Amino acid sequence: MTMTEPTPAERKQLRAALQGALKELGDRLYRDLTADSPDDEQEELDLSRPEAPLSGLTACRYAVEELEALANRYARTAGARGANYAELGSAWGISRQAARKRWPGAVNVLSERANREPVHFKMYGGEARVSFHPDEGGWWWIGTAANGQVQELDGDHLDTSEEAAAAAGAFLAANTTR
Repeated sequence: MTMTEPTPAERKQLRAALQGALKELGDRLYRDLTADSPDDEQEELDLSRPEAPLSGLTACRYAVEELEALANRYARTAGARGANYAELGSAWGISRQAARKRWPGAVNVLSERANREPVHFKMYGGEARVSFHPDEGGWWWIGTAANGQVQELDGDHLDTSEEAAAAAGAFLAANTTR
């Protein structure tokens, strides 16, 4: 699969859309920085003050964090749907090796394609279920321990069924009724 680059016109359009999306947040941050009181509403932004570009810079930082999260999700989803590291790297403009380093485990779940059926197991007097979530590109677990406590994976999915089963097993072991 060969990725095509956006045209200069498409990049210009993207830049304008990003600037528009960030302007509202940057303006609010600027008002917060320069207001004498919380109710102080300014009609016009004084762009000669350093707070104006600093507020824009802060908005960009949040945008970068959100874009990184989206890129990670797209990479893992692509890997779960059959993309390899060379394709992920091509899409991001990096080498296959750099893609493997950037998104470890994104493609490893592909090797488990034949075994993506949910697994139910009992141990330490409790039980757990491990299942694959293709939209997230990873594994998830939920368990009911012997002491009646119920817990599930908190946070991002896991890269392999073994990691999910180990986490579920650790939860079951820590919550026995002894």
